[in-house]
Amino acid sequence: MGAGGRMTEKEREKQEQLGRANGGAAYQRSPTDKPPFTLGQIKKAIPPHCFQRSIIKSFSYVVHDLVIVAALLYAALVWIPTLPSVLQLGAWPLYWVVQGCVMTGVWVIAHECGHHAFSDYSLLDDTVGLVLHSWLLVPYFSWKYSHRRHHSNTGSLERDEVFVPKQKEALAWYTPYIYNNPRSTTTGSEPRFSSQTSECWPCHWLC
Repeated sequence: MGAGGRMTEKEREKQEQLGRANGGAAYQRSPTDKPPFTLGQIKKAIPPHCFQRSIIKSFSYVVHDLVIVAALLYAALVWIPTLPSVLQLGAWPLYWVVQGCVMTGVWVIAHECGHHAFSDYSLLDDTVGLVLHSWLLVPYFSWKYSHRRHHSNTGSLERDEVFVPKQKEALAWYTPYIYNNPRSTTTGSEPRFSSQTSECWPCHWLC
């Protein structure tokens, strides 16, 4: 729950007044109080078998996803060319979206290899991760090391290398209206996600 969930009516009204004075809705902040539990306590509450890494189960997910990828590719190559030209214009983009969703699952498996979550053997994890990430045109080892650094410094303005939080003075003037506007029908995440998947990711491949 965010900090707004613990506000009194007076505090919430004051925040809304401040937001209106600044020309937009007030920012909803994350909790800043220390929680009444530790990360170690959370881990102890999880059953031990949840931390066991089975090679058979891990590879079953790889095979499962690759079989679906192959089946979709076969269906697209065999079935879509038989459609009228007009329908092909819609069928190919639909195939790209569906196939992309499945390949994202393959990417996630390689991502977990970088976290040493695939098996108990680092060499096997790196081998599987390298093969899968290379197939998806993603550099594995550079991703592995930079991503681990990101997880170690999540939310840090000084040390995080990826999703570095912006300071208030660095935010664009339209930020309150797009990302925290109660009158908006979107959260602002939809346009950003669309841009990342349609523009940023292909640009990553080209670079």
